[in-house]
This record gives sequence, structure tokens and C-alpha cells, in this order.
Amino acid sequence: MAAKAKDTDLMKTYRTADSEERFSIMMENYAVFPKVIKKAQKKTEYKIKAEREYLRSHSRGELGVRVQTSKKSDTTAEEAIANVTLEEAFATGEVDKGLLKGIEEASVYETEIKLISTMRMDFELLEDIIESYEDDDQRIIRKRLAERKAYRVIAEEEDCSYDTIKRKLTAIRNEIREEIVECLELNNREGR
Repeated sequence: MAAKAKDTDLMKTYRTADSEERFSIMMENYAVFPKVIKKAQKKTEYKIKAEREYLRSHSRGELGVRVQTSKKSDTTAEEAIANVTLEEAFATGEVDKGLLKGIEEASVYETEIKLISTMRMDFELLEDIIESYEDDDQRIIRKRLAERKAYRVIAEEEDCSYDTIKRKLTAIRNEIREEIVECLELNNREGR
């Protein structure tokens, strides 16, 4: 249960954070950040699909499974199109007006879609920046961020002093912050 609360807290914190705070959140939660995004997307998709199905069934007055009796509309094709449109919304953050039509909490879902899209885009940028480093630097960055290893452990593994590793990782973090915060500011404007 604690993990669920942490995911929810991370999403809520990220939503209200400024660019510097978003950078820190990604760095501190680097190992779990993509999983949190994926889980939030899956839950939101599920809720939207369930809501759409309820609306379809309710509008037809159905109590059970519908058997298509006419050839006037292809519900499977319509559902496939709606699912692709939903995937595109999570990828781009742009929600097609018809996607959430009739759904009671449409504005809540739209906000969630935009947040998840922004989080994914921000993290992909962070990943690209990390991948731009030399292999040795990339390795120690990932040991610290993804594997959550202490400076001492990394120093031992890299056959360096603690101070050298700490200085190097601090410098790299500052370089990454300098590169990414300006972009995060653009992605953190009101309405996004």
C-alpha cells in the first residue's frame, strides 16, 4: 500500500512543482519514474475506457453484453480508433475534443493525460542528456541514480577516491540541471 501512496504523492508533487523541483523529483526518483508514469497511464486509460463503455451501454439501455444486430456501425472499429486517439493523447498531451465526450470528469482526465505526457517528455529529455555523456560518466551516473549506490560503493567499484566520485557526480548533476531546467520551464507553463 505504501508504494501506491508514493506514486500518487509523486504525481501530485510533480503537478505543482516548478522546473527546479521537477528536475529534483526526476533525479531522486530516477529508478521508479518510468514505472510511475506507465502505471498512471494504465490506470487513467482503464478509467476512461470503462467510463466510455458505461456511457455506450447506458445510452442503449443495455444490462448485459451487446450483440450487434445491424451493420450500421462497427463498434470494434470505433473502439480501436478511440484507443489509438487515447494513446496519441498520452504521447502528445493533446486531447481530441471527442475523446472524452460525455464523460463526467472529462477535465480531470484531460489534466491527467497532459501531466503524464509532460512527465514522459521530461524524463525522455533527462535520459537523452544522460546518454550524451561518455560511457564512464554514464556508468557512474546510472550507478548513482538507477542503482541508488552510495558514493563510497561507486568509488570502490570505479577504483577512485570518495571525494573524486562525489565531485564528479556533483559536477555532472549541475551540468544536467543547467541543460534541462530551461527546457522544463517551457514544458511547465500554465495550461500544460
